[in-house]
Amino acid sequence: MSSKELKEFSFREQRFSYPSSHAAKRIFQRTSMDSLELMKLLDNGACVNIGQSSGSYRRHLLFFSPEDKFYYVAIQDERNGKIITILPPAYHKNSAWKITPEQCSLAKERYERCSELALVRKSMKKAEDNRPLFDKKSQPSNHYRTVTTTKRDYKIWVQALYISEHLTTKRKTLFKTSIDFYLDDFEINIKEFLKSPVLYEKIDNVIKNKRLFQETIYALCFRKKKDNSAFYIVKLRSEHEAIIHAKKYNNQIQHMRQVLSSYYSDSLALPMPASMKLPRLCCKPF
Repeated sequence: MSSKELKEFSFREQRFSYPSSHAAKRIFQRTSMDSLELMKLLDNGACVNIGQSSGSYRRHLLFFSPEDKFYYVAIQDERNGKIITILPPAYHKNSAWKITPEQCSLAKERYERCSELALVRKSMKKAEDNRPLFDKKSQPSNHYRTVTTTKRDYKIWVQALYISEHLTTKRKTLFKTSIDFYLDDFEINIKEFLKSPVLYEKIDNVIKNKRLFQETIYALCFRKKKDNSAFYIVKLRSEHEAIIHAKKYNNQIQHMRQVLSSYYSDSLALPMPASMKLPRLCCKPF
């Protein structure tokens, strides 16, 4: 790999792309990627510009998500780098145009190339950091967490992220609970909470009671009450797989309605039992 390639890659680490609040929400709902990680990939060319509408400043950038093993489209304002939203290919086809297999292959190839460059750069930085101690100018950073002597608790919401019957992403709160802690680290405490076998039974029962289809739920979210920035996601399946199951359920429901439609009538009624008949009102002269 040439030094010119590494130099260009390092230069492109200056940030241009940034997500809108709507885009950040869609990244969280539809992908397993971190927002900052995605912005870095887009700025470093790990995507394919598949075009933009005539007279529009919004370009459509196709990228590959390695954790989801799936493709998405980021719609970006080319004037200021703002990401407007993130769309799966099926949504993009309905709202804009179809994505070709060749474009998907190129997007994956560019992601792999960018990842290779990042690994080389990381190994070079590691070698530089392994110089003798007296050559190092930077000091190691310390990370502190609050440890309490008395037990405290988090109030959390357990939420299901799922695909609705209209094929849109939805969030439903299953239940609210609290978890105890001494070490104030939200992620560590949630991971400990997930080790409870009773938890999964409770989640399954609530999902049944709320009449949600298990296969359309693609993730569980454990969110700290009154703090939207503190949350932990447990990925169950890809959003694409959940969409496929949602379509399957919709087709089954439509078929059931068609079969039962011949038995339905607005005027169909059973005779009222004699015990429920009201007495007839009549007037008698005094």
